[in-house]
Amino acid sequence: MQGRIQEGVLEAEFQAATGWLLPPRVANRLEAGVARQDTVFQGVSLWAFDHPEALADLRRRAVEWVRRWPEPRTWELSGYLEYLAGDWAAAARAFMASLEQEPENLDAWVDLAFCLKHLGLALGESILFDHDLWVRLQCQERGPLTLASLNRLHSQVQKSPDRLEATSVRWVEPYLDIVS
Repeated sequence: MQGRIQEGVLEAEFQAATGWLLPPRVANRLEAGVARQDTVFQGVSLWAFDHPEALADLRRRAVEWVRRWPEPRTWELSGYLEYLAGDWAAAARAFMASLEQEPENLDAWVDLAFCLKHLGLALGESILFDHDLWVRLQCQERGPLTLASLNRLHSQVQKSPDRLEATSVRWVEPYLDIVS
């Protein structure tokens, strides 16, 4: 049965499976002005480094947690585990599922961007440089995230005069005139 995670249940199951405490999840919104707020990935990666033999079992458990509680916390945890296992596509799908529900979470966008970069997709670089535009556009659309919808968002980002590539030319242009 799908539902909301009851307080402490996921943490208790994670601790029973790993012996480690699952750090609290913090969604990072643009207005916070912070590069990263969530420490779950750091904690999970430390655990995986110390217990690589147990990663496959925890990935299977994460699939069950997502089935039971399909919400950003479980999707992101699944994404982190898939990322640590090197399954960039599965990790990207998990972060996209999280972002469908919480498109304003900058940390999940950055995590998705690195998955896409590992997959060789330029979308990842665009998200890293113009994350504010990506967040705003997805918050307006609030639709399912797929590779096709990411490409549509990318097309909108490319047309924006506020994207980093466009604005950086304006910043550098006055200095180029001095050389000539």
